[in-house]
Amino acid sequence: MENLTLNIIPFSHPVQELEIGFYKQEKQGYYSLWKGEYPQSFWDDFNEEMQTCDKLYTNFIDTENCDYKASVDFSKNRRLGVHYYSRLIYNYFETVADAVKINFVKDIQIWFKDETKSTAVYTSYKRFTIKVQFHKVTESPELLISFDGNTTVYNKSLAELDDFPPELINYVKYKTQVVKYEFADDAIKQHIEELYPILSNPIRDYLKIARPDFKRGNKYKPYYKNITDLYHNHLNSKEFKAILPISEDGFYKMPNHKVHKTSFNSNKLRFFNNTDIVPHNGMKNIGPYKASPHSNVRFFFIYHKPDRNFAVKTLYKYFTEGYKSPEGYLYFKPLKTYIKQPFLIDKDTSIAFESPETALREVKQGLLNLEKQPNTKYVAIYVTPIHKTETDEQRKMLYYQVKEELLKHDISSQVIYKDNIGHKDFSFYLPNIAIALLAKIDGIPWRLDRDTKEELIVGVGAFTSLNHNIKYVASAFCFNNNGEFKGFDCFKANETELLAGTIGKQILKYVVDNGESAKRLIIHFYKKISNKELEPIKKMLNKLNLTIPVVIVTINKTTSEDNVAFDTSNHNLMPVSGTYLKIGWDQYLLFNNIRYKASDTVSDNPFPVKLSFSSTVDNYFDDRKVVEELIDQVYQFSRMYWKSVKQQNLPVTIKYPEMAAEIFPFFEGDKLPDFGKNNLWFL
Repeated sequence: MENLTLNIIPFSHPVQELEIGFYKQEKQGYYSLWKGEYPQSFWDDFNEEMQTCDKLYTNFIDTENCDYKASVDFSKNRRLGVHYYSRLIYNYFETVADAVKINFVKDIQIWFKDETKSTAVYTSYKRFTIKVQFHKVTESPELLISFDGNTTVYNKSLAELDDFPPELINYVKYKTQVVKYEFADDAIKQHIEELYPILSNPIRDYLKIARPDFKRGNKYKPYYKNITDLYHNHLNSKEFKAILPISEDGFYKMPNHKVHKTSFNSNKLRFFNNTDIVPHNGMKNIGPYKASPHSNVRFFFIYHKPDRNFAVKTLYKYFTEGYKSPEGYLYFKPLKTYIKQPFLIDKDTSIAFESPETALREVKQGLLNLEKQPNTKYVAIYVTPIHKTETDEQRKMLYYQVKEELLKHDISSQVIYKDNIGHKDFSFYLPNIAIALLAKIDGIPWRLDRDTKEELIVGVGAFTSLNHNIKYVASAFCFNNNGEFKGFDCFKANETELLAGTIGKQILKYVVDNGESAKRLIIHFYKKISNKELEPIKKMLNKLNLTIPVVIVTINKTTSEDNVAFDTSNHNLMPVSGTYLKIGWDQYLLFNNIRYKASDTVSDNPFPVKLSFSSTVDNYFDDRKVVEELIDQVYQFSRMYWKSVKQQNLPVTIKYPEMAAEIFPFFEGDKLPDFGKNNLWFL
């Protein structure tokens, strides 16, 4: 049995009502309130004035010469209560913490020095966010305590930095304040000798300070230790409890009736004629669900000439003979046995280039010279001499240029870095390469083990290109409900009409393929969908005379690190896979990992995924089974990742669009070639 502790601490109201003064004019250090946060009595007593009063200001203390005054019950006016309690917390930690910051959603972030990670060059700080919320999980107001990791502050002030590019300065620390330099008050900027820059990666690069190493490991353990240390050292004290009477029990222990599980066997995957929960075992012992539908598939290499003798020949040997250990153990079967597809390379079809600088021209010419046979699927295996961490932009572009050029010729590709082929752990790469190749020739490595229903699932994800400063959305990544891929397209984030049009095409395709319309449209969206984004989809359904429900599942692109639960009965602290908790009226926390039993010990410990639900049909989620089924679906779609045999914690409905949107901005054309809309070339 799991013992789940959530990172919230309930508290009770220190006062039931408080008289507060409100001002029309902006005042230094006062909270600005928008109309939805005004006391209800203002709308009753001053309705006409409130219609034209867009903002009011208060510090919850001053009432002298105020424009309006009200006695506020925080149990009824929760939005004002959030501001008031946040102000109390800020004022308290101003005298206790090493620094205090208000983040962009007005939650309080507090910093404490971490001597173990500080150096002579910079000072390291542990960061925590304290968020006030009302009745999300309990019947009380709550503090959500999150650990935000460490940050570093340069030990030299701006006054000590000569010839320092001002555009690199983002946040600075001034005494106990952390402020955005661009918007800092003049009173703060006057003290340039006390303004210490926060070390962002661009500043680290400029000052030649090494970036912190990325550490995998178990994040639950340090997270839990840090928030419990904060509780014992600063929150569970007479001084803090005098301000906010927090629960004597500390962090909230979830009652068993509030802990839910995905359905039994929801982690099962169907392979050829049996099921397994581990992709690697299923592919190895059972075989893919479906081999490629193409009877004639031809492979060819693209490579840098100096890499032929070792990298290309070695890879060819692994594909044709398998990968054996020095003792003769077969780690990887020959490719044809693994994916059930003959591995054939036609003589003289491979393209060898002289240098990375001439590669694109030579690849273009090689593709023009390629005499393709009719009714044949071609796949390029590109052995690249350029690592993905390459900093030279021109050399890095070759990856995208070759990918795009191949798509123009209806050819998918698998890119393999040359030095990886000689790596001692390359046997672990080969199954991943194999399943991606199978998917690219339209085979199905595995599918969800569930009955097909009359519904269409569309995944909408995004990636912001820093090079292009444009957010790209890859959508309509369409699937039926057992996980079979149906196509997609790429476009910019603001092109909502194209999003709707692409979904419309997929619905029509569904009708053609199945002889009937889908009974509902489920959209997995990477953020909370706006009316502007949803309206074109509703219009498109009206044009098609479809009155089907549209269900939107918002899936945070990044795993949740603000809301976390811990299984204190297990030393690794990560809850069992498939566990989910309700953390708001429409929000859930889903633990999506490979710890399938309480007794399991696993090396990979991802944080949970945060989900929320909405629908075009009123009261659609009144039936609890509807939510259960949708959470099951998210859980299962994370098992459809065909780039690796390793389990992912984000569903492919979000992961695949992000992967495609990351590459597409680098393509020369502004439209994806038609071949690329029906092929998983980006894996």
